[in-house]
Amino acid sequence: MIDDGDPSLQEPELTEEEKEAERQRELELMEQERQNDPLFQAPHLQEGIPPVTCNFGKADYWDGRYHKNPETFEWYHEYDRIKHIINRYCARDGKVLMLGCGNSRLTEDMYYDGYEEIENLDISRVVIDQMSEKYQDIEGMTWRQSDVCDQPYDDAEYDCAIDKGTMDCVFCADLALKKVRKYVHEMDRVLKHGGSWLIFSHGLPEDRLEHLENEDTSSVEFLSFEVNVHAVPKPLLDPYGVPDLKDPEELYFVYVCTKNPTRSKQKDDKKNRIFQQKQGKKALAKKLREQRQKHAEFGHLAKTPTKDSFGNPRESDRRIKKDPLEELEEEGEGLGLGNGKEGEGEGEGEGEGEDDGLDGV
Repeated sequence: MIDDGDPSLQEPELTEEEKEAERQRELELMEQERQNDPLFQAPHLQEGIPPVTCNFGKADYWDGRYHKNPETFEWYHEYDRIKHIINRYCARDGKVLMLGCGNSRLTEDMYYDGYEEIENLDISRVVIDQMSEKYQDIEGMTWRQSDVCDQPYDDAEYDCAIDKGTMDCVFCADLALKKVRKYVHEMDRVLKHGGSWLIFSHGLPEDRLEHLENEDTSSVEFLSFEVNVHAVPKPLLDPYGVPDLKDPEELYFVYVCTKNPTRSKQKDDKKNRIFQQKQGKKALAKKLREQRQKHAEFGHLAKTPTKDSFGNPRESDRRIKKDPLEELEEEGEGLGLGNGKEGEGEGEGEGEGEDDGLDGV
């Protein structure tokens, strides 16, 4: 019979030097894991990335995952934690493209925050079918199965685009660098002049910026993007914990790629010259005429929270819905009809039309 209380059977207490050596071994093992796993996260951080990262670039992996587990999974952060960045760059009345939408609630949360038109794109047919059925009664959401590296959209179609983890998945694909290049150039094509592409990523700036910027107009890799970088702390397991903002391992990064209108025009001119060589002057003239008509009707710039599609400043991108009776009364006043109630409301209504503090977020 073994007596657990026998001091001779208990493990000896480690000295301070031995404890420090043990901590160093744990740090070395963690560093090895970090180098071997591109999506490694330290143990004290909440899991914001699904396991099996080597399969993230494969459509069949995502089909199988969503078929087995249709429960919502939120990459990195929920909308409430990142909406201050989205609201800064994406207009609520603009066309928004959600890249690699998955089964996240981001589209739903944005819709109920006032975003009126959101196109959702994902490589998985399974999740697109699931989400289109789930939100079939909401007109402002559309769903399409496609690859972000080969998008089925016209040039300059979207005001804003959001990528929450999708770029990181493309980096896990076969021929990753080639696909990343195609993805970036597709985004440079489908965004309007002045439009923004928001990339929420675990990737460090030294690993991402070289793929998002190229100012050499003579190069086939020329891009019209100007990139700003924001940092967002990762969620901690300890609700009272304080993230170390100096440690990049405790941060997610947001790359805001905005199409510079001047560079964008340079790129369009280059594309038009190539188009003319292939199709001829008449075809180019027809194309440019159609573009001018479209710009005259809908504007040539992306809508932003502070400017409309013609570049005119505005105070807010929120639309305040009015009561139908109120609209009829305003129309009557505009025609000089009045409401038949003399003196009523004098001095009232001063300051009407203001957004009551809703300008911006």
